[in-house]
Amino acid sequence: MNLFGAPSQKQPSGRNEQRDEDSRRSIASGGLPLNAMDRLREQASRQGKPGQCFTSDLSVNELAAIADAGYEPLGQVMGSCIYHVGWQYMPTYTWSSGELQVITEAFHNARHLAVHRIQQEAALLNATDVAGVRLELRQYDWGAGLLEFTAFGSAIRRKTTPKNNAAPSVSLLSGQELWLLNQAGFCPVGVAMGNCSWYQIATWNTIMATQGVGFGWGTAYQNQELTDYTQAIYQARSLASHRMEMEGRALAARGIVGVTIQTNMETVEVEVNQQSRKDMIVHFATMGTAIVNLNAQPTPLPLNINVTLQDT
Repeated sequence: MNLFGAPSQKQPSGRNEQRDEDSRRSIASGGLPLNAMDRLREQASRQGKPGQCFTSDLSVNELAAIADAGYEPLGQVMGSCIYHVGWQYMPTYTWSSGELQVITEAFHNARHLAVHRIQQEAALLNATDVAGVRLELRQYDWGAGLLEFTAFGSAIRRKTTPKNNAAPSVSLLSGQELWLLNQAGFCPVGVAMGNCSWYQIATWNTIMATQGVGFGWGTAYQNQELTDYTQAIYQARSLASHRMEMEGRALAARGIVGVTIQTNMETVEVEVNQQSRKDMIVHFATMGTAIVNLNAQPTPLPLNINVTLQDT
């Protein structure tokens, strides 16, 4: 049956099985499914022809802004990764806080695979950049230990850039922000990311403050800072920010703009020697767009003076 005008092509079962296996191998090596690659190549073959039609996440304002900056839209692109988190030792029966390296690595790998795949899709469309990238994280009740990262964006091409084999630069910037960045004499070169999952043991002072009973024992009735929890956030932030900076340096970036921060905290109930406590897990992730200087001199931003004609 023909659906939506798509040609119906029945292939032998053995051929389909081999294609599915080849597609799985491509994904296992960090690549794209074969069907996605074929679709993007077919879409790229129509560029510059009467049948070309682009899709994008760009708003009308963004489309006008990137056109004025010398870009043309090519198509909507996506990168996705569903990742299983391996076994992580939890220091629940010790008094030693520290990073949960298995969980940190899982978030790092899944996030990078999603971004790398959106870059691959853009390359198949002959793009020079991917604008307005949104990165979404989902976790499922039915799949304990599963992470899904999905990146969406719009593949665009700078009209004055000669064709080369350089990978498209991925940015979190909107069309208007990309225009302003170019006007200021900069251009994006990629996304820099860093994350950390930190396990914080509740100290005796925190146990007393949160679980003290009675007026004569504990400090549960006093206003006070839980310094170990505060320290955990700072530890996770420091490690995540350092890793983002290292990724920016690896891209030879002049700086990182539009940085966003995501934090999530989990409470872990622990029973040790008939004494309960509440430990804390802090997940801290930060990312931004790495930028470099353009060779051209920056264009002065237009300055308009507006005077209201209404009485105030």
